[in-house]
Amino acid sequence: MTDVKLLVSDMLVNEDNYAAEMTEVVEPYLASICKNGYFKGVGGAELWYESYIRADATATVVISHGFTETAEKFREMSYYYSKAGYNVFAVDHRGHGNSHRENDDPETVHIDNFDTYIEDLKIFVDTVVKPVSVGLPLYLYGHSMGGAVSVLFIMKYADVFEKCVLTAPMISANTANMPHFLTGNLAKLFIALGKSKECVLGMGAYNPERKFEDSNDTSRARFEYYHAKRNANRKYQTSRPSYAWVKEAVRIVKVQLDEENCKKIKTKLILCQPEWDGSVNMSPQNVFISRVPGGIFKKFYGAKHEIYMSPNDVMDKYLNTIFSFLEG
Repeated sequence: MTDVKLLVSDMLVNEDNYAAEMTEVVEPYLASICKNGYFKGVGGAELWYESYIRADATATVVISHGFTETAEKFREMSYYYSKAGYNVFAVDHRGHGNSHRENDDPETVHIDNFDTYIEDLKIFVDTVVKPVSVGLPLYLYGHSMGGAVSVLFIMKYADVFEKCVLTAPMISANTANMPHFLTGNLAKLFIALGKSKECVLGMGAYNPERKFEDSNDTSRARFEYYHAKRNANRKYQTSRPSYAWVKEAVRIVKVQLDEENCKKIKTKLILCQPEWDGSVNMSPQNVFISRVPGGIFKKFYGAKHEIYMSPNDVMDKYLNTIFSFLEG
């Protein structure tokens, strides 16, 4: 087995020189093994992906990003996975980044049914990932909304991925302290009024001046690096949900927590939870992982919702946990 602790300490990007290392080391390395492109998802929608291929890869990791995120936000994680010996594939979910959008508002994420995310991912795996991963085990890494997509996927397609890493998964979204039944019913009301694709009332526009202190991150260097990328790219400035998206986020809570659905999961699973989280509710994560056969739970102190955007002491523990799980 690879000496994971040595590997992580060797490749971890230095926070004191973060932007320079990302632009001079990480990004050029990824560009040298990168293949970007589009694939056709459900209904022929053009969906963007990034892939990083090693001739000597021992496994393939598929990255499923969170709400309002992009594949590019996970390039540092893609770098670590690649340096650890894995092929990496990351998709921009529909409504995000460079992928197809079903509404005219570039800042509002819309989808009619979360099942579409699942089927998009299945098409991606079948048509893009598997052809270059013959004979390799497939692993899934899902954060937040992408964690919910991952859970729903492995419940439906139990034999595709051998292992799955969930990081702050959206088992239950934080709906601003409003009960889910009320949130869901209000969303359905606005949908009935023909406002399915419109942004939820009161949700602010993208804020280019957003402060680190108000973010989901605990590493200032990591936050500032990607925030600059968002400010420079209009396609990266999604910031709020549509009424249909909210309706679906509420609907999938019961699906993910259903005991029979949890028992369907054959994929080996680890759930990584931060110390603080204002984006998703943490207690339902604990219920969920307790219902998954053989499910593993790991808490990361000093982290917020985006654990992968934490200081290096937390990142060291996070990466060691992930690689130990995948290699174990």
